[in-house]
Amino acid sequence: MRLVEPVIDADGHVLEPMSAWDGLAADHQVRSERDAGGLDHVYVGAQEIVTVSLGLLGSPGSHMEDFAQSRTYEEAQPGGFDPRVRLADMDTEGIDAAVLYPSVGLNFWAVEDPPAAVALARAYNDWLAGYCAADPNRLFGAAMLPFQDPEASVQELRRAHHELGFPAAFVRPNPCRGRAISHPAYEPVWATADELGVTIGIHEGSSNTIRTLGMDRPFNPLILHAVSHAFEQMLACAQLMVFGVLERHPELRFVFLEAGGGWAPYWLYRLDEQMHGFGGFCPELRRSPSEYFARQCWVSFEVDEPTLAALAPFVGVDRIVWGSDYPHHDATFPGAVKALREVIEPLSTSAQALVLGGNAAALYRLS
Repeated sequence: MRLVEPVIDADGHVLEPMSAWDGLAADHQVRSERDAGGLDHVYVGAQEIVTVSLGLLGSPGSHMEDFAQSRTYEEAQPGGFDPRVRLADMDTEGIDAAVLYPSVGLNFWAVEDPPAAVALARAYNDWLAGYCAADPNRLFGAAMLPFQDPEASVQELRRAHHELGFPAAFVRPNPCRGRAISHPAYEPVWATADELGVTIGIHEGSSNTIRTLGMDRPFNPLILHAVSHAFEQMLACAQLMVFGVLERHPELRFVFLEAGGGWAPYWLYRLDEQMHGFGGFCPELRRSPSEYFARQCWVSFEVDEPTLAALAPFVGVDRIVWGSDYPHHDATFPGAVKALREVIEPLSTSAQALVLGGNAAALYRLS
């Protein structure tokens, strides 16, 4: 793909139809049941993996408390299901290309049965490949990895790269089956991604079944959503640096998604500063955290994040991407690119071009 000053959505979403898993064994299939209050209970086999309003999840500009009158999942934003509608929406927005992440599938991190997780990931990746086939020059998939089984994750990563042509894969920052993202069991996954040149997106999601930071405190959806997204990314970033993943794989690229970007300058300063007193506990940390970030990490700012221009020098103007979050409830649609252009207007013309798409093209190796 050759684009001149492209506009690239580094974090868009699809809406997976339940039929994507129809071919799986009964105990691996996905189903949902809507209760009287308008909430959908999503199951994999007999395990409930999330309770959410699926219709609102695919309704940009909606509020996650209007459950009773909410749309059904099937009535959600058509472009989430249909790539041709999405491409038309991208044209309206002025988006040249998009890298795509799941919606329902973000919750498969909670699946307790490794064989089920493997089957779900393969089926999702096959469905996503079909979606992206509507225009392979504009739609790019981020592969789902069944982290419940590290060896199977390696195999699926290779398949997604070689057979499906995906430039990226994603994982959540939360522990999976008790293993943190920095656990040695995942070393073969990082080594394979490094070998293949596949970018890893770290993507959080709200869940009532996955233990996220803040769930041990008094429950409030606003607090939990705000805390889990940003703080889980911060912790994952620190773990990947401190426990040597970035040191061992200097060509491996990570992007931290859907938590805004304002945390990055403070967190890098904080981690650098902590090296002075506690660096002796980190034998695998050979460089400062800010050096690792500048070498291997990117962060996605929100399109209306007012501090983007001010913080760009501290993050690195070449480390910033943006994500539309289309078609989720908190997405700006229509108007995402318009909002972003207004936010980055104080930057130089060359810096604006990097944020709009140049950085994402480099991150995901799209050109």
